[in-house]
Amino acid sequence: MPEYASIADSSKPNAGRMYDFMLGGNHNFDVDRQATQQVLKQAPFLPKVLRLIRWFLGEAVRRLAADGYTQFIDFASGLPTIDHIHQITPAGTKVIYSDIDPVTVAYGQEILKDNPNARYVACNVGTPEDLLGAPVVTEFFGTSRRIAFGINGVAFFLSDDAIGHAMKALYDWADAGSRLFLCDMCLQGEAISPTLQEIFNIYKGLGQPMRFRPLDTLQQLIRPWRVREPGFLPLEEWIGMKTAVEEETMKQDSVTMQGVILEK
Repeated sequence: MPEYASIADSSKPNAGRMYDFMLGGNHNFDVDRQATQQVLKQAPFLPKVLRLIRWFLGEAVRRLAADGYTQFIDFASGLPTIDHIHQITPAGTKVIYSDIDPVTVAYGQEILKDNPNARYVACNVGTPEDLLGAPVVTEFFGTSRRIAFGINGVAFFLSDDAIGHAMKALYDWADAGSRLFLCDMCLQGEAISPTLQEIFNIYKGLGQPMRFRPLDTLQQLIRPWRVREPGFLPLEEWIGMKTAVEEETMKQDSVTMQGVILEK
């Protein structure tokens, strides 16, 4: 495994910039592209899965915008590039992005510096109350707490306790009618293939160990949020794909990426 660096260090590969590269972005360096090629030798399908997660974000956000939501708070946002919330919502929509990595936050702030309707702040998704109580929220949204939250493609990096805590903290703070879109990688069996284990090892080397859980466990953790129709669906079904991106990669492990929109 290569040694990974902060997002500001162009001499060593960085996980956030590698993600950006796999999404087709340009906020990355040659060292990131070289490291990504090493990863793709073990997991050549990974860009498809990452794009699928971002496509689900786009579909969820467009549905929420169509229902009149104009205030978004997104957790574990990564770099705000390639079809992120502020790029696909109507003019005037306000978005607060957040991430646990302070250097990613600084880079995100640089990317968004000329956008009056987007902010980027530091926050751990496991303790969302740190952001909810920050001055930026009232400065940006006023007294309204009717918010659309995003926890997209990060739940499998969190413990069950952290997910349960985050869900309750967001629910208790938000006004009635608030919504939350979420996707997670759900385990439907017990067998893990060597290929999937290698993905685990890659992210463990990045300091981000992955945890897969059964869907019924996730359904318990999201309470007291209510599941909106159409309920939990594989991400391909959310975006109307006729073929399964995940089939070549995860079917043998009985693993599926599930997405859902919740409501208070």
